[in-house]
Amino acid sequence: MSTETPPESADSDELDDSSVDPSSTSPQEGPTPDQSPDDETASSSGEGKSDTPDATGPPSTFRAAIQSEPLKDILRALRATVDEARVKIDEMGIRVRAVDPANVAMDDLNLSASAFESYDATPGVIGVDLDRLWDPVSLANKGDLVQLHLDTESRKLVVAVAGLKFQMACLDPATIRSEPTLPELELPASVTVDRDALRQGVKAADLVADHVGFRMTPDEEVFRIDAEGDTDSVDFRIDADDWEAVTLAEASSLFSLDYMKKIVRTVPAGTTVTIDFGTEFPAMLSYDIGDGDGSMIRMLAPRIET
Repeated sequence: MSTETPPESADSDELDDSSVDPSSTSPQEGPTPDQSPDDETASSSGEGKSDTPDATGPPSTFRAAIQSEPLKDILRALRATVDEARVKIDEMGIRVRAVDPANVAMDDLNLSASAFESYDATPGVIGVDLDRLWDPVSLANKGDLVQLHLDTESRKLVVAVAGLKFQMACLDPATIRSEPTLPELELPASVTVDRDALRQGVKAADLVADHVGFRMTPDEEVFRIDAEGDTDSVDFRIDADDWEAVTLAEASSLFSLDYMKKIVRTVPAGTTVTIDFGTEFPAMLSYDIGDGDGSMIRMLAPRIET
């Protein structure tokens, strides 16, 4: 699935390629795709740097089985951002981190080995065409088990589901864009809401404009999703009756509605989403996968308001 290109503008939604130091940079600066991938944002993931160097070749062993529904949810989310990805594999699970070609959206997936029905792997990395992987997985019914196996001789990923055996060639990870980093951003505002409430606000914004605003003012004690078109405007409010948790702070950012719609519609229904944002900073939308055996962070660069 190709990602839509944001409007051309010197101030268009784009994740900054420069180094990020929150103590010394302006709010417009975002994540840096060319930096080391081991930094995690303290406000979202809480994970530190890894002391183990990343493997660069394919794993000598990868064999796993997973229920079809969580795998479909993961692929829907990733395919909304990129067509192909580096999948990092080790004994603890898998990780995918990818940024879209326009440098506007980023996904960070961590899936523990416990999310699988069975899992046996050694450290390594493979390149995967996400659209090709979706083809056999999409044929699985709810409750079906999807079995994955890396054939190290042919370097093909074998996908078995519901009587089907599908072999797909892996991509050379070196041909796939380098893994970006999650910068250490200090995002003051945070609200945890049901995905359906978030989707309703985004759908309302889509009635009048091509950008959507996330706003918070501590005195109001509400999280606002708003949009303003040439003649019309909408203001969707979520308050204490609808959120599960909140950190009230002054915050206001504008985002591409096309990108936000892609993110929100690929969050599984019934999922609780935590939104961290600031003023003209990227937004982090994070949620658990399955029973908490995995997590996904969706990051979106702001549209700088002039």
